[in-house]
Amino acid sequence: MDIKRLYQVPSKSFFLFGPRGVGKSTWIRQRAQYALKLDLLQRDTLLKLQRNPTLLESLCAHLQPDDVVFIDEIQKLPALLDEIHRLMEDKRLNFILTGSSARKLKRVGANLLSGRAHTYKMFPFSIKELDNLFSTEELLEIGSLPIVLREPNLAEETLASYVGTYLQEEIKEEALVRRVEEFNRFLAVAGMLNGCVLNFENVARETGKSSKTVQSWYQILVETLLGTMIQPYRPGLKVRESAHTKFYWFDSGVARIAAGLEWTHLDGTWKGFAFEGIILREIQTYLEISRKRNSIFYYSTPGAGGIDFVIETRKKTISQPQEFISIEVKYSNKWRKEFESSSRSLFHKSPKSHKRMIGIYIGPDRLTFDSFEVFPLQLFIEELYAGRII
Repeated sequence: MDIKRLYQVPSKSFFLFGPRGVGKSTWIRQRAQYALKLDLLQRDTLLKLQRNPTLLESLCAHLQPDDVVFIDEIQKLPALLDEIHRLMEDKRLNFILTGSSARKLKRVGANLLSGRAHTYKMFPFSIKELDNLFSTEELLEIGSLPIVLREPNLAEETLASYVGTYLQEEIKEEALVRRVEEFNRFLAVAGMLNGCVLNFENVARETGKSSKTVQSWYQILVETLLGTMIQPYRPGLKVRESAHTKFYWFDSGVARIAAGLEWTHLDGTWKGFAFEGIILREIQTYLEISRKRNSIFYYSTPGAGGIDFVIETRKKTISQPQEFISIEVKYSNKWRKEFESSSRSLFHKSPKSHKRMIGIYIGPDRLTFDSFEVFPLQLFIEELYAGRII
């Protein structure tokens, strides 16, 4: 299965982060030109450089200025970044540095090359990249990791291995939790709550751990790139706005397996949240490849429902107000007027800032109801990547 990624290879040194299995190394091999590759997943290579990080200079001694060195899984050896920095300065080498976790780099205060290497992120296949190869239902069930879609008939086995082996290895290797079995119970709860507004006290009761521990475990998922926390939008409109966060897994297939759910037993509520997660990932992918920095929030007030995503299109300054668009996501074949109520309520409270109200559903028709625009999924994807949404 040869699917062209939307990402472009930068011309200078860069970090590329993303969960294992999203295709970082494959994309680099296919699209980038480099003179030397070092894979830190290879134990002998890792051990040699662990014992003597300055060995990197000897390995690069034959290279010329502007040559490129590709180092895979850089988070395995953060100390190497000091040597990389020196070689960038002294030999004018360029480096491609990939990683499946930013946690260890942050934890040890690693040298992130003082801005000499820009940071990029890679996500699973987008709907735009897949170009109708898989249905929405299939993407909800098995996700869109390249290692899964390469052999969709083995999706269950691949996903089970990903969650049961890779996640445990990652957790054990970085000594992130004391008892992996307790963390596995947390993963099941987190998988069930994919896309939900979180109350850490409630999750703590489900897992038998303290809310502080639960928060730290969610932070592990974020820093190992397995999910995203969405903060509440709080414009201060004299109403009680939610102060809780939402957590979305990076892939719906991984979330489902973590939750222990069989694809035949998925209910509409879980699919609805997973569908939101798919839309979030599409927005994140678009923002990444376009190098835009728009912030993504959600909005909720007690008893008045919520808005799935609020995307800031202009930050507030001394001379101008903030601007944003709202996006409602519904896993439904029919669009109902009540889906619009939260967005319309927010629009009435801040009409000058609220520039656009958008709905996304799985029905076939493009609809407009008094400035509320409703897009079928595929049309939204086309408009998004054409730059006509954000």
